[in-house]
Amino acid sequence: METTARFGDCDPAGLVYYPRFFEWFHDTFESTFAAIAGVPYNDVVMRDRVGFPAVNLAAEFKRPVRFGDRVQVEVFLSRLTERSATFEYRVRGESGLCATASVKVATMDMDGAGSAVFPEAIFRAFLPYVESDDELPNAARLRSGS
Repeated sequence: METTARFGDCDPAGLVYYPRFFEWFHDTFESTFAAIAGVPYNDVVMRDRVGFPAVNLAAEFKRPVRFGDRVQVEVFLSRLTERSATFEYRVRGESGLCATASVKVATMDMDGAGSAVFPEAIFRAFLPYVESDDELPNAARLRSGS
C-alpha cells in the first residue's frame, strides 16, 4: 500500500504519530486479505462472523516519517496455523526503511464462541504465501486522496 503522511497523521513536531503506523498496517492487511482470499475482509467479518483481532504485536521505528512523505507499506506472511497468522510489515520511504512490525492475528467467532478456525478457502488461499520473501499481492495500491 502506498500512502502519504497527512497533517492529521502527525504530531506537533511534524512527525507521523506512532499509532498511525498501526492503522497503515491494518489497512494493508485488509487490502491484502481481499486480494488473496478473493472476498472483502468486511464480508468475512460481518457476513461470515469470523474476526481476526491482533493478539500480539511489536514494532521498531528506524527513521522518522514526516508530514508530506510518501511511503510504501509492504506485508509478508511469516506464519499460518488453523487459528492464527503472523504478518510482517515494512514501511519504506525515500530515505529507506522507516519501520518494521510483526502482528499476530487470531481467528475468532464474532458471535462470542471464542476461538475459531480459519475458513478453509481462506486458509488454502494464504497457505502458498507462508514464509515467502515475496510481498503479498495487494489489490489496493492507495494513492494520495484515495
